[in-house]
Amino acid sequence: MNEPPQPQAKTQQKEWVFATWKKISEFVADVVHLKRSVATLTEQNKRLDEEIARLQRQVDEQGGQIKVLVEFVQTSLRNEIETRAERAAISLIDRLIALRDQGPQEDER
Repeated sequence: MNEPPQPQAKTQQKEWVFATWKKISEFVADVVHLKRSVATLTEQNKRLDEEIARLQRQVDEQGGQIKVLVEFVQTSLRNEIETRAERAAISLIDRLIALRDQGPQEDER
């Protein structure tokens, strides 16, 4: 005649079922949240990739401009050096001619 108390067992079973469903709903909510986060990160990644491509084009363009400027400066410097070297050579030849012309005149005196 000793029957186990069933209402308490049913209450514990209901609590266990409720806790299980609560954990399942939390898990599903977390999965949905993660899915949204991934979608947001994917969109941000796409925008950043586009920004990187734009910046890379700018860097390439500026690199080309710098290359043109460096070539211009090198050409200008080369021309300036050649001009100065020619002037120095002409000046040296003029001095040598002047010394040659002066040399025999001093000997004759």
